[in-house]
Amino acid sequence: MRVLLVNPGYGQTFWSMNTVLSMLNKKILAPPLGLLTVAALLPCDWDLKLVELTARQISEDEWDKCDVVFVGGMVVQYSGIIDSIREGKKRGKQVVVGGPWVYHFPQIAVDAGADIVVKGEAEPVIPRLLEALSRRESGIVIEADEKPSLDESPMPRYDLLDMDLYVEMDVQFSRGCPFQCDFCDITLMYGRRVRTKQPSQILAELQILYDLGWRRFVFIVDDNFIGNPSRAKKLLRELIPWMEEKGYPFDFASQASVNLAGDAELLNLMVKAGFYRVFLGIESPDRESLVSAGKHQNAAVNLDQVCQKITKAGLQIIAGCIMGFDNERTGADKPLIDFAVRNSIPEMFITLLQVGPGTELYDRMAKEGRLMASLLNDNLSSQTGLINFLPTRPVREIAEEFIRLYGTLYDPGPFLDRLYAHFSRMDPPSFRKRFLPPYPSEVRAVLITMFRQGLLYPSRLKFWKYLILGLVKFPKRIQHFFTACIMAEHYFNYRRTIQTELQAQLDILEPIFRTAAEERRMKLLESRTIAGG
Repeated sequence: MRVLLVNPGYGQTFWSMNTVLSMLNKKILAPPLGLLTVAALLPCDWDLKLVELTARQISEDEWDKCDVVFVGGMVVQYSGIIDSIREGKKRGKQVVVGGPWVYHFPQIAVDAGADIVVKGEAEPVIPRLLEALSRRESGIVIEADEKPSLDESPMPRYDLLDMDLYVEMDVQFSRGCPFQCDFCDITLMYGRRVRTKQPSQILAELQILYDLGWRRFVFIVDDNFIGNPSRAKKLLRELIPWMEEKGYPFDFASQASVNLAGDAELLNLMVKAGFYRVFLGIESPDRESLVSAGKHQNAAVNLDQVCQKITKAGLQIIAGCIMGFDNERTGADKPLIDFAVRNSIPEMFITLLQVGPGTELYDRMAKEGRLMASLLNDNLSSQTGLINFLPTRPVREIAEEFIRLYGTLYDPGPFLDRLYAHFSRMDPPSFRKRFLPPYPSEVRAVLITMFRQGLLYPSRLKFWKYLILGLVKFPKRIQHFFTACIMAEHYFNYRRTIQTELQAQLDILEPIFRTAAEERRMKLLESRTIAGG
């Protein structure tokens, strides 16, 4: 079999880092780990080629020579996935589709022409998939009836990558999350029992990346790296000597729940192993919103103390938050801004609440007749997408507060204030990192940042002041400080994209929201009248 592994492109999102990619002369932030893992499960004598449609199109020669097309992707790649399915079928190829998007919308993929849809994790269904391919079955959905152990999960085919395309590499340690927030689909897809790989598997994957010449950033893609704290600690204890021996060639980042702050040993092990950045699911500083969303682990702690403890240990925080909860009042942007300033958090990942299929929130909104099912597009799960349900206050009010929120948080001056304060709160690192000479593309990004933030922006004096103070106060972290300045260029531009996209959608969709709300009000009134006799 000759197989094309196709990763569709996607538009500008919080994570796409379009501006930064151009500064670094890169094409993509991270590789498609799901496709690389599937590639490792396929027969070893198959001819596999990965194509990143963000970087280039599939050539006519590649189309002519392939037998099967494997397509994977996330919700924000919706239109690209559909286009890839249709193009593959137009050229007479067998098309297999998997990944998070198709998990929720398998029938849409089948209707678009997919021969085989793999819903969920691939490891248990590979024999059935190979059989279906050999029989040229079409229009079928294959789903595992069990969650596989990761002990035997294969090493991803990193050798298929053109590493020059990427800013970071990805590694997966665990699947699943012990919590059950009503808006999240992770437990639906992967379950609440956290399954992990063995430390030896992770070290082998890191060794491959090291041998392939990779240095710099590695993202642990787990939805909650500390979902099983004891196994995370076991990995970290073996990772630390490996990193020490090699002079800390990687900078790790991952996602974690707020209970990280309550486990000093785990927190210290992460920092000592080379973790420098963590995405925290904060969701809201409002306790009532947290409880209504099933985020009880957050409601039970002081989130300010959580952030301050994690920052002090030496981890940069990206705070994931949501706007659009039912109990929100006018001016919901201000508490989030105050939270960011109070805790000196430079990076705030904020989305409008969107209802994902299969979640508890979806079931509740469906029961209440509040779903806006027509809002299925590439903006779903992105900051450029409106909420997709009837809110408890005007949709324009929510959207305009959201636009104002990003405009305030990612104004260069206030961003630099929070960034410097964030790094100033950190304890010095306990290890020495071997010097890695900068790549020419990194030097270019540094010069562009210094020109823009040091000369062009009104906050230019603040930039130089904080850079000089940082060299004195936290010299061992100055590289990460400047990396954050480079990444900020994306945020500065993205806030304008959010404003443009949401304003355009409001002009079209606000009347639809208004009509749907009126229809729902009339139905409720009618049902109450009938109930009252």
